[in-house]
Amino acid sequence: MNIFIAELVQNPEYFWLVTLSVIPSICLHEYFHAQVALWCGDDTAARSGHLTLNPLRQMGWISLILFLVIGIAWGMVPVDRRRLSKRQAVLVSFAGPFMNFSLALLAWCACIFLPGLVLQEKIPALLFQYVFCLGTFNIVLFVINMLPIPGLDGWNMLFEFIRFRPVTSEFVKGAMLLLMLLLVLSFPYVYKAAWFVMQLAVRILHPE
Repeated sequence: MNIFIAELVQNPEYFWLVTLSVIPSICLHEYFHAQVALWCGDDTAARSGHLTLNPLRQMGWISLILFLVIGIAWGMVPVDRRRLSKRQAVLVSFAGPFMNFSLALLAWCACIFLPGLVLQEKIPALLFQYVFCLGTFNIVLFVINMLPIPGLDGWNMLFEFIRFRPVTSEFVKGAMLLLMLLLVLSFPYVYKAAWFVMQLAVRILHPE
């Protein structure tokens, strides 16, 4: 497993580009879960202080430390689904990934024009690199969170339409662990696909 914090010494620019892309994106993801839940009538997350972009509240110390060390992070907001209709529960679950999709789309559109501005020296190259990185990781966050794996938003949405049996047997628990392992192993491929999608925006006006 790669030690992400080693990049702080080996490639500090990359370390900060990734850190300042991923942590705000996760916080926005969780904030929108909390905000949409409140709009739908469930104030559980709001009362717990999750209507904020504070990483300590949205991610917690353990998630932040693991991200800085090995590059793996998560966030979570409490939601009382008993106070939501099926449609509202789906909206709350989709709110986070939708925010990641929106950020990725904005970054993708920006990357059509930013390279030209860099060439004209109207903006620093680092700004373009940040927007490209922001878009890449928000595509990754969107795709991963939409997977139908327990604990992810895709599973929560699917659960509203297909009521699965409670996870009690060792076999099912083992299957869940296997799915999570496959998720970790598939991350490099999801990242490469996201990078390719962002590169397509760059090539629209700058094909070479």
